[in-house]
Amino acid sequence: MKDLEHPLLAPFAADFSLVEEAAGKGIIEYFHLIEIFDYRATSYLGNIAWDTFETAYNLKWDELWPVDIEARLKKSSLSEHEEVFLQLTYGAPILKISTSSFIAHWDEILYQSVEGFPLATADGKLFLEWLNNPKSIYSNFLI
Repeated sequence: MKDLEHPLLAPFAADFSLVEEAAGKGIIEYFHLIEIFDYRATSYLGNIAWDTFETAYNLKWDELWPVDIEARLKKSSLSEHEEVFLQLTYGAPILKISTSSFIAHWDEILYQSVEGFPLATADGKLFLEWLNNPKSIYSNFLI
């Protein structure tokens, strides 16, 4: 996969695998989330309709040091899950990666994604949308 050949992702590209059962779908479609088609019309510039979740959090990631973000992710309920599904960019195939590898390499993944990326736990209980502009993380769990 071309995205995984990027110099930032290449050192841990073997940690990723394709989610075969989700072929042709993105995180939003696969988990039947409500999508915002004109993200510029939202106050958060995302693609997931966070107002449809019972609980949603927002973290301004550019106000924190990368090590602080990593520590928060390690302490969050996300770390209780063995693996996560993510798309390196919207429209890309869904990939699977261990949660520990994601937490260790979130900044490289964000850099490669350019615009941001959606993420979900494999069981579809936790969701996250990491946005590059604005510098925000939306999730249904506390980070």
